[in-house]
Amino acid sequence: MPKNGTKSLKNKLLKLHKKNKISGEQFSIYKKIQSFTKVHALRYGFYRRSDLKKEKIKKIIGNVLPFLVNINSSDPLVISIKGITKFFTCEIIEISKEIMHKKNDTVEWIQNPIETSHIRRSLKDYHLF
Repeated sequence: MPKNGTKSLKNKLLKLHKKNKISGEQFSIYKKIQSFTKVHALRYGFYRRSDLKKEKIKKIIGNVLPFLVNINSSDPLVISIKGITKFFTCEIIEISKEIMHKKNDTVEWIQNPIETSHIRRSLKDYHLF
């Protein structure tokens, strides 16, 4: 994470926390993010920026459940499926990276992409849980 302006942001958050404008939970999350290493911060940034389009999720729901073809994009079902899909994708990526490290295919996950063999193996491992 960039260090420019983090002290001023931290001071602002401390003031808001003292004035009860942000919750203790939000403040503790901020403190955890500040303690991330560069690699963790980068991975967290990728996670935060990843997004699945609501229209794509709506189309998949319509294909699987034909009676929900006319579902609204802001429907809680679409939003929850979008969140579950994002979580599942992150889990598969984490398991794939563990498999990469076990096979000693790579040491640095940023430089070498995950291969399809790692994804296939992670899907098999995921179903064992």
